Amino acid sequence: MSRIALFHPSFAVSGGAEFLIASQAQALQADGHDLRLVTGGFDAGRWEALLAGIPVATFQKTRHLMDLVMPWDRVGKVKRRSQAALTHLADREIVLAYNYPSSNMLGYLDPPCRKLWQCNEPPRGIHLREANPVLSARVADCGNGYSEDATAAFAARLRSFESSRSKKTVLRGRRDFDIQTVARLDEIFAISEFSRDNAKAIYGRCSDTVVYPVVRFPEGGHQRHGLDRSGLKVLVHSRLEVLKNIDTVIRGFAQFRDQGCPGAELHVVGEGEHRSRLERLAKETLGEKGWHFHGFLPDAELRAVYEACDVFALLPLDEPFGMVFPEAAAKGLLLVGPDHGGPLEILDGGRLGRVCDPFDIEALADAFSAIWAMDDVAVERQRSMAAEACHSRYSEAAVMPMLRSILEGRS
Repeated sequence: MSRIALFHPSFAVSGGAEFLIASQAQALQADGHDLRLVTGGFDAGRWEALLAGIPVATFQKTRHLMDLVMPWDRVGKVKRRSQAALTHLADREIVLAYNYPSSNMLGYLDPPCRKLWQCNEPPRGIHLREANPVLSARVADCGNGYSEDATAAFAARLRSFESSRSKKTVLRGRRDFDIQTVARLDEIFAISEFSRDNAKAIYGRCSDTVVYPVVRFPEGGHQRHGLDRSGLKVLVHSRLEVLKNIDTVIRGFAQFRDQGCPGAELHVVGEGEHRSRLERLAKETLGEKGWHFHGFLPDAELRAVYEACDVFALLPLDEPFGMVFPEAAAKGLLLVGPDHGGPLEILDGGRLGRVCDPFDIEALADAFSAIWAMDDVAVERQRSMAAEACHSRYSEAAVMPMLRSILEGRS
């Protein structure tokens, strides 16, 4: 088996990429590989148990007295951090980079190993249009009429770069450095067809073999039956940030509840910089009752919230995968997702759950209404079909043969 370094910018937060890497690390360890996690930051209390004893090497930003006189730009900082990481990579046979800028750092370096990049997503802040195709199209279609929070934020970012010569120059430099360093990697592979196609558009190459994330499914499956007929219980579980588009879920849920399901409840789990704004929106659209923001929950409390809900709903924009969808399906929740990106692949084009335009509040309300109108036989059929399909595609047994072929250079 191989000596592999798993190379990721930071394990100081709880995000989808970090959970993906932890699951994949467990699977690679069970396969017998000699693993080392190399990262710029590590929260041991949050991640040590999930990494199952895998050694962790951290590197720090190197500093110099000249930094006080001539601060480094972002490309310069990446180069400096790359040198700090090299000592932890040099004895590995394979280095597997995950999120940007570890892909650039690995391409900039020249360790004597195979250099692979698992493209969770191309850097969306650098390739603004190519890595955000749905948002880009929305901005183009709407002209100056940006009614949704995510569209307005993305449009403002585009305008900021396009109206400033200095910002355009900086962005061009970062794009060029990204493309040049990625060109030096031995192979790129993606976690979804959506990410693969975006990578091909930007870099001109990406393995056709998609290696989905390893999802840890609960033992015994779900124990629920039918729907809670006192009112539909809807769960959102996500970081509370603008691209997750949670404001649309709140508005669509409010419209559904007002149309004839007064006992419906919305449960939002997660933390993020937009929590206060989203809570204000919930109060404005739903009043004082029928909604709950739980924040970050430990496992036992999180399990209880999942067990109390009927539906998992999230409409993220240009999402590369969406681990929460198969996890929710395994726990027996019915699924509502966007009509594009990784979630659309997970929902098999709508066969395994409801999909809708993530900017269409009425369409989301209709999706909730359609679920509420299902009889228990149809509910159980949908639940079982989604859970079985997700398990067959994203379990360790399904994913590892594809990952092995990449690691062994057989893709």
